Amino acid sequence: MKKFWKTVQVKENSINSYEILLDDNILKTPLKKKLIISNAKIAEEIYKEWNQDTNLINTDDMIFYGIISTSIDKIYINRKLYIDDVLNFVDTDLICYRANKPIDLVQWQSKNWDPIISKVEKYININNKINIFKGIMPLRQDKEIHLKITLLLTKFSDLEIAILHRITNITGSIFLTLCILKNDKIKKNAFELSYLDELWQAENWGYEEEASKNRENINNELNRIIYFLDCLRQ
Repeated sequence: MKKFWKTVQVKENSINSYEILLDDNILKTPLKKKLIISNAKIAEEIYKEWNQDTNLINTDDMIFYGIISTSIDKIYINRKLYIDDVLNFVDTDLICYRANKPIDLVQWQSKNWDPIISKVEKYININNKINIFKGIMPLRQDKEIHLKITLLLTKFSDLEIAILHRITNITGSIFLTLCILKNDKIKKNAFELSYLDELWQAENWGYEEEASKNRENINNELNRIIYFLDCLRQ
């Protein structure tokens, strides 16, 4: 998008209600809905995204604007679709599928991923253990796990669902994402935990420049989303 505005400012309408003005025009979502922001820090970050010193703006790179817009344009009117999409990861969760060999990778996965499983089991208070499978054949988690996670997701706000959906699709793990939303300390290592296999292979077989650059971009995006979550909870 070519930059057509000269000034950007945050307008405070009332306590915990902010809008972004491009010149004198109120910033809207892609579906032309008013972008009302209830958090001063998030409003400030969206301001920064639109106040870049460049003539060309790529809204796909605007993580804060994108999350807010998704919650307003899509999740508000179709929460179930997004919740169901996230629930599909319960049976395909990255950290539940483990390598058979080599032993170094097997041990590395266990050391890093087993604590996540334990945290989630405690978090959602389940009686049956989360299944872990070595191989590529699909598994099915216990019905209780599906029900407990479904109940948990229904309690999340639209913004939290937008964050959850985005992180789960990046990491391939709803269990890791639930720990992140729980504000667990492992959020600092979210990228390393979700790309553990790929990083292990690179460490042992060598780094490839394009793949390394792609991982760097994903890491930056993930950290930005987690920062949004931190701002939301301040």
